[in-house]
Amino acid sequence: MHYKDLNNAVGNVDIYLLDQILKGRFEGCKRILDAGCGEGRNLRYFEQNRYDIYGIDTNPMAIKMVQMMYKSTPKDNFLHGTVEELPWKDNFFDAIICSAVLHFAQDRTAFYQMIYELIRVLDKKGVLFIRMATTIGLPDPSDTSFSYRLAPEDIENLLEDLGLKKLEPFKTVVVEDQRSMCVMVLEK
Repeated sequence: MHYKDLNNAVGNVDIYLLDQILKGRFEGCKRILDAGCGEGRNLRYFEQNRYDIYGIDTNPMAIKMVQMMYKSTPKDNFLHGTVEELPWKDNFFDAIICSAVLHFAQDRTAFYQMIYELIRVLDKKGVLFIRMATTIGLPDPSDTSFSYRLAPEDIENLLEDLGLKKLEPFKTVVVEDQRSMCVMVLEK
């Protein structure tokens, strides 16, 4: 397959999300939320494969763009709002994507408010895909490039206190001592 054909099939999807798609992680899921969807780059595969797609973002222009991009999806599936206050009912989604969003939480309290909301709207046995900045692997964890970075104790809280289950080992990528990003694939 030519790379252009692949791009037509999946778009400019997060490479770690593509990894999960290729592993069949979202088989059996119907309703998917992209929390912090931006212009919807991570929803293309799901829309083309007839998933019910939803998105929320703090940028109203991004929401207008995603509504125009996915014309066959009801406009009210894409909302201007915050991850701290998700408007959907409890256990509504089979899967949630939250890619490069949570590290913009203003502080630890805001981070956990976002996590609680994601868990609240995720159905039992639902898949939670998170990619965010972390302190893991950095020689100087005092870098302030992001408002909040996941620390090892946060991972412990996610698994033990919040009852989430790892679906595969966490991955952390360090970019030449500049930043560190982790990928977590969890189940409620």
